[in-house]
Amino acid sequence: MGTITSMSARSLQYYVIDRRWASDIEFFKIETAFLHRLLDDYFVRLCNPVHIDQLKYVGKNLLKLEKEECQADLLITEQLKNVELMTEDIIPENADELTVNQVKLEYLMTNLIREYREVKQELFALVESVMVENKLKSQQ
Repeated sequence: MGTITSMSARSLQYYVIDRRWASDIEFFKIETAFLHRLLDDYFVRLCNPVHIDQLKYVGKNLLKLEKEECQADLLITEQLKNVELMTEDIIPENADELTVNQVKLEYLMTNLIREYREVKQELFALVESVMVENKLKSQQ
């Protein structure tokens, strides 16, 4: 291993932010698995013609979200690796490249977080409507 060198404050700040985002991605992976289980648990009831279009829409958005999550995970991992290599003086610090990548990551993570919220709200609303229907049927 190389020796530890002094990094610019900006590079260190990027590293801290990227570590937090990496943690967010790990949480998203757990959450995505939960959303899939939720869909599986209610799949038969969601296949009702009344809900099928919504089910397709939510499923498509969940798949898109997983692809973006994977892309963000790869980019964050690469950014963290580069900062660590710069810290160990294995590669020279390139603040301009880090900044460009950080801006891309910021945009990607902002969209990912927004889309996660939207997909969760859509899926929960869909499942809730099925639960209400089942409750009404069981009361009749």
